[in-house]
Amino acid sequence: MSMNNTMRAGRLLHTIHASPTCERLRQLYCAVFGGIVFHENYYGPEDRDAALLYVADHMIEVMAPRHPDDHRFMFARYVQKMGASYHSISFGVADCAAAHERCKELGILINTIGPGLLFLHPKSTGGVVMELTDHKMPNDPWDLPHWRRDWASGRPMRPHALAHIVCVPRNPAGAVAFFVDVLGGTAHASYALEWPQRATATPVEVADGRLLILEPLDRSAGPLADFINGPNSGVFALAWRVADKDGAADWFGQNGLAAARISGDVPYAHEVVVDGARHWLV
Repeated sequence: MSMNNTMRAGRLLHTIHASPTCERLRQLYCAVFGGIVFHENYYGPEDRDAALLYVADHMIEVMAPRHPDDHRFMFARYVQKMGASYHSISFGVADCAAAHERCKELGILINTIGPGLLFLHPKSTGGVVMELTDHKMPNDPWDLPHWRRDWASGRPMRPHALAHIVCVPRNPAGAVAFFVDVLGGTAHASYALEWPQRATATPVEVADGRLLILEPLDRSAGPLADFINGPNSGVFALAWRVADKDGAADWFGQNGLAAARISGDVPYAHEVVVDGARHWLV
């Protein structure tokens, strides 16, 4: 695939966290992670609640069906099938209609088309579910003239920046190629990672964010293999920078979120799992 400017990502916009319950997750991201909510809405055609919030410099969109057992609605069926988990990542593009035309030219499959947004089929992205959009999020503080990405610094036990998004796609090479050749990213040298199982890790910078693409050496057993072989969006974890990793682990534990210590020669100190979504402390 040849890269075209209409597909170049201008911003790593957000990660969607799908859950059966929106309010509890919203409160955890605010009270424990130190996040701030800036918009909430209810979308009737999908019977879906959503809250947009920032944890440090990264936007998370919490989504939940208002009636999880009402499987007439697509999102309720999605949560029943996938469970609580990361749903997708989103990139901002300058012109979504132009990006759609470019997708047609390149043969990129589309899952969902909406006003100003596209959800790309993971068959075309190497296994990562992603959205392209030219929407500005309502009330987004990022758009304010004095917004600072480092607003959360100075709080040693809560995340102060996103280090990277960890992806474990079914086709890692295809995912790296898509991020580089189609979205205009830059791949860096791969290296060996020993946790959560032996894998090859490839950092990729896309727009203003960083992804880490993992390929387990053993695709038949282990946490990464289990993820690949089950229903997934390709999005495995969010890795957060914290100034006091042990203090952060204590803080999460005091607030009902057990932080498992990670041992060995790895860059991560603890793992916290919140409603099916992994958070790694760097």
